[in-house]
This record gives sequence, structure tokens and C-alpha cells, in this order.
Amino acid sequence: MAATLSLRDARALVLQHADVLLEPENVALLQSLGRRLADEFRADTPWPATDRSAMDGYAVYAGGAGLSQGVALPVVGQSLAGHPFPGSLAPGQAIRIMTGAVVPRGADAVVPVEQTSGYSDREVTLRAAVRSGQNVRPAGSEHRVGDLLLPAGRRIRAAEVGALAVLGIDPVPVFRRPRVAILSTGDEVVPIGRVPQPHQVRDSNAHALAAQVLEAGGVPELLGIAPDASDALAALLARGLGSSDVLLTIGGISEGTHDLVQPALAAQGVTRVFHGIQVKPGKPTYFGVHARSGTKGFVFGLPGNPASCFTVFELLVRPLLERIAGAPDPAAPWSAHPAGKAWRANPRLQAIPAAQRIDADGRLLAEVQPVRPSGDPFCLAEADGLALVPEAAEPDPGLRLAFHPYPERRS
Repeated sequence: MAATLSLRDARALVLQHADVLLEPENVALLQSLGRRLADEFRADTPWPATDRSAMDGYAVYAGGAGLSQGVALPVVGQSLAGHPFPGSLAPGQAIRIMTGAVVPRGADAVVPVEQTSGYSDREVTLRAAVRSGQNVRPAGSEHRVGDLLLPAGRRIRAAEVGALAVLGIDPVPVFRRPRVAILSTGDEVVPIGRVPQPHQVRDSNAHALAAQVLEAGGVPELLGIAPDASDALAALLARGLGSSDVLLTIGGISEGTHDLVQPALAAQGVTRVFHGIQVKPGKPTYFGVHARSGTKGFVFGLPGNPASCFTVFELLVRPLLERIAGAPDPAAPWSAHPAGKAWRANPRLQAIPAAQRIDADGRLLAEVQPVRPSGDPFCLAEADGLALVPEAAEPDPGLRLAFHPYPERRS
């Protein structure tokens, strides 16, 4: 195995090579939820488009001197949302107006109804002084024509759906979802519907990875299980390389006599970028690139232990999927204080499952789980994310850890 890289350097190399974007496509507005915008959107009109009332009450002209408490004004009409006052307001007059309605020409302030004598069709008396501009949202005060409202690469959430609807954008241009092929390897791996013999394991990693791909906005393809035989492995690798943007292999990537994946990838024209990272678990991780249909494809060789496989996806594969699907900056970790004294210092950076909680002082804590073997798949289900414990770090409540929350916790 070549010299191992730090996680920081490995992630930087992954993102450096992820310099391609998936092609855009148009989808219906509600189908765009969770996708990333392939174009930016700017204001094509001022917002608001007209002066709008911020309160229910009366629109008046206050002028430079304002209006004093006790002034009585005749009521000459009304302005409702969707039904603006048709004329201009003269000084010394008032119209009833509702929140969001157009402030008529000639008016420069809105008096809340609770600061008046109440609603009337004839006359209103002010119960408080009024100044010009009070309770009016001026045209263009929130956004001017040309202001950037939604940048390209923005992940579309419910709020973005609402903004797109305001702009009348339907269908929505989004980046295509990355296609991710997943290949398990090893004679010891059997389908999940089969009862394994003592020397066998179910193909759980492939299904966990497929779920992680879905969470990351990708489209997974399960290629099945490649036996420890060169010809069968080569055929399945060729299929995965040809059908996907990213190929994930599981197992067979270390230095054993039956670890066949790396030479098989080289024979398929995959160029190794790195092999080995200074992270526990996940040291044997492989990353490579290859040419496909005029663009670039990516390959990760992931360790076969469940915790290792899952962890490396979160730390390296997810950022690549986010980047090629349009994210300008993949999600950064949170900063958290450790809770408990559940780890032992290690020469390598440790990625340990942790539960997040808030203490009485409002601090985000990462409650680090006791370190378990990387073959234990159940510790992952008890965590909210991964806490990164620096090399040789001893448990210390004052330490700050990088905490990578699982996707459902990022909101």
C-alpha cells in the first residue's frame, strides 16, 4: 500500500478531482425538492413591486411634519389585498387599508387600527402621532431588479420551493442525480435473504451504502456480489464503470492474496489517486478516476467492515456526490464538545459514532460511544453522526471535536 494520507489531504484530493458537474435537466417544481439548482435566479422586478402596507389600519399622508395625536380625518375609501384603492389620496384624508395591500398614491404612512378610533366609513381620529414612512414597505426595499435571490448549486428545500413559486419557475432546472453503482466482493458475502453459515456474512454493506446514496441525492444501482475470481470480478467492474458516475466497491482492497480489486481496476483503466488514509476505521480506502464518455468517472474502494464502509462514505464519498451534483461547498462539520470519556488515544485520527445533545449551558455535545470493532454494524444505528477525535487526543471535556451529523440531523 502506498503512503497513507491524512483525512484532510484525502478529502482535498477527492474534491480537487471532482471538477465535473452532472448535466442539468428540468423537473416539475415539487419534484425539485432536495435537488440542486442548475441555474441562478435574480429578481426581475423590484420586491415588493409597489408600496405595501405592513399593518391593518389607515393609510394617510404624514409629510415632513407628521400628524399629531387627536387629528380627525375623513375616510374616502379602502385598499384591500387584491383590490387597490383606484385613486390618489389627498392630504388630510385617510383610507382603510389591510396588511399587504397597495399603499395608494399620495399616502406615505399607515396608522395601525389600534392607534385610531377604530374602523369607520366616515371619519377616523388618530390616537397617536404619525410620521412619514411608518408601517410602509416601500417598493424595491427588500430586493432590487437584478438582485441574486437563488444561486446555482443551492439545495432546494421547502423555502426554496416557495421562492421559486413566487418567481413563477416551473419546471425547475436542476442537476441530474449522480448514478452510483455498488459492488460487494468476496466469497464470504451472501445475499441478505440467505441464512449465512458461520464463515459467511450477509451483504449488509451494499444496502447501507444504497441508503446513504439515496440520502445524498443519488441513484444507487446494486451490482450484486463478485466472487474472489478475477474474470467474474472484471465483468462486474466493467459493468459498474460503464453505467455509473461513481463506482463503490466493498472489500478486497487491502494487501491480502485475495484482495483483487485494485489490480482489477487498474486493468480496466482506472488511475489510482490514493490508497490508504490515516483514519480509524477506514485505513485501506482507495480512490481512483477514469475516463468515461468524454467525461470523468470516480471509483472508491471501501473497506469491508461495516463501520469502516459507512464511515468512509460519510467522510469522502458524500462530499464528492454533493460536489458533482452542484454543491459549491459540501457540508462542513459542526463543532462540538465531547461528552463522556469513551475513547482511548490512538496514533490515527478516529471517527467514532456519537450522539448529539445540548447541555444546560446550550453547548452542542458529541456523546462519543465506546470504541467498538469496525465489524460491529449496530453501533452506527445508535449515533447521530461521527465525532473526529484527533491523533493521540486524550478524553478532555474542554476539547472541541469536528462532528459530522448524519443527514437527517443537519436540519
